[in-house]
Amino acid sequence: MQDTQADQPRVEDHEIILEPSPEVTSEIYAEIDHARTLVHDGKFEEATEICKTLLARDELSMAAAAKLTFVLRMLGQDEAADQIQSRILGEIRGKTHLFKNPQAAMFPAAMALIDFGEAEEAEKLIWKALEAEPDTQIVVVEAAALLVQLERRDAAYQVAKEYLERVAAAFDACIHFSVVFSHIKYPEAALMCLEIAKKNCKTKPQRAKLDYFLASNGMPVAELDQHSMVVELFDKFADVYDQQLGALGNNGPSLIYTALEELNLSKTQSRRVLDAGCGTGLCAGFLRDYAKELTGVDLSIKMLEVSRGKGTYDFLARTDLSVAATYPEGKFDLVVCADVFVYFGDLRTVLGNLQKALNPGGLLIATVEDENDDTVTTGFKLYPSGRYKHSDVYMQQTLQAVGFSKPRLMKHARLRNEFGLPVLGTVFAVQKPALVFN
Repeated sequence: MQDTQADQPRVEDHEIILEPSPEVTSEIYAEIDHARTLVHDGKFEEATEICKTLLARDELSMAAAAKLTFVLRMLGQDEAADQIQSRILGEIRGKTHLFKNPQAAMFPAAMALIDFGEAEEAEKLIWKALEAEPDTQIVVVEAAALLVQLERRDAAYQVAKEYLERVAAAFDACIHFSVVFSHIKYPEAALMCLEIAKKNCKTKPQRAKLDYFLASNGMPVAELDQHSMVVELFDKFADVYDQQLGALGNNGPSLIYTALEELNLSKTQSRRVLDAGCGTGLCAGFLRDYAKELTGVDLSIKMLEVSRGKGTYDFLARTDLSVAATYPEGKFDLVVCADVFVYFGDLRTVLGNLQKALNPGGLLIATVEDENDDTVTTGFKLYPSGRYKHSDVYMQQTLQAVGFSKPRLMKHARLRNEFGLPVLGTVFAVQKPALVFN
């Protein structure tokens, strides 16, 4: 810890807003995580400069500012942190009656209140959000997640139950709430939701998605249809993807950004860059600095349509990363995969395809969720969240097996939040050998 009172960031002249765009939020959270890492590494002056820069931004959200106070306190700058906390609490308490939009105002404010230990006020905002939009699925899911964070499991269950009854047990709603209840270790409720989903399962993609979540909850299924599951999941998710990941504090793109900075790659816009599993294009903004040609690929057509609407890629294509024949033509100098491998178990085929898609000397930068259970002998496991976790040993062995060099970077960090708790992941950077000797 360092006392740098003379160098404290000025906070009184800067506006703190509720919630900027998801792209801006992702970048700001990356900088906050970077500052936190710098503090742990003893680089206090660099961390302080990042804090100053963030506080000078026009788009510093209330939730991000709350997170920033923790970094400031780590630096011994309690006065600056107290100023920010006081201003945020003042803004919330003075304007609560004006909050109309759950996702743009009520939930970000509630998240900040939770961070500051103001549980009672946070819960009031959550209930206000539910009163405002009781039949909006993402609002109900987010409210349930925040109630879980406040250790109000019974209330979260009741919110879910009443919603499912009102919407006639919609298939996707049942899946969402099964994930919530699996996470809070309420398996009976999770399986009840999946049983209701089974009664409303009408299509092959829905069946694939249901089997996937039944398997993740330990139920026997014949065979998993990965392709259909991903299409069903992300086609339905596309329109609210940015908002949902913002609510989860998604850090996947931020970790890619930080890795690129740490590798100190020249920002010469000289590379063919592939954003593999690009989704709605959350990485595109910072990848532009490195790309003369930026290509985005995804399995979900709806996700690609959202990316096309943003106009950030030179080329977009529908690609199944496990099928080499669907890849765009030509080789790439840089491939990134943010929060993609969590939807695959065994990664040998996908990593092999990506290795072949790179030019000699090309880089792959990607994230995985950390598997730390020593009893998982395969090196990967499907969890009730619907995502796979992979161990460090598995990743290193598999990367080597498909022809990559030893990782240039392998770093553990928060990947996202799941019901208020951090989910740990790994960002790694590996290089395809520039020379191959037969």
